[in-house]
Amino acid sequence: MKKNKTRKFQKLRTGFIFLLLFFIFFIFIYVLSGYSFLYNYINYFFGITSNFILNHLFGVVTTFSYDMINNSVITISSIDYPIYIGFLCTGILEFALLASAILASSNVSWKKRGIGTALAVLVVIIFNLIRISFTIYLITILNLSWATFFHSFLFRLFLVIIVLGFYWLWLRRSTGHPRIKKK
Repeated sequence: MKKNKTRKFQKLRTGFIFLLLFFIFFIFIYVLSGYSFLYNYINYFFGITSNFILNHLFGVVTTFSYDMINNSVITISSIDYPIYIGFLCTGILEFALLASAILASSNVSWKKRGIGTALAVLVVIIFNLIRISFTIYLITILNLSWATFFHSFLFRLFLVIIVLGFYWLWLRRSTGHPRIKKK
């Protein structure tokens, strides 16, 4: 009986430490990335790179501009309004959630957490560029209501699948859990 209470207490304590560390890391990463001088560089990177992808891979003729108020603006001659790359388009939220979960995983060595965070940066950048470019491409070929639907859908899909999926895979590999075997 006492052993069960001790195990439950240990699990609660481990969960509480994870949540506390997650919260601390999230605030630090989110504020540093989204509310410091870094934000302008991050926004510019996603804007200029998405513009390049649209021009060279999707064949959509676009013009890129950047200013401190509107941030990245992509203009397409075939539509009447500019496309703004806003805060949620930068992937800062996704990266902050994913990196915080990785860094808060105290049952994994700091070396593996560092590698996981570095891989998270790459995964978020790659999938975010795909998401932005594909969404803008859809805006050029669909009507606005369908494009709005896909914009919201892809954002949520990206948030859930990439963040949770990457964390789950990383945690399984980092803690030595066996691979999933086909029966």
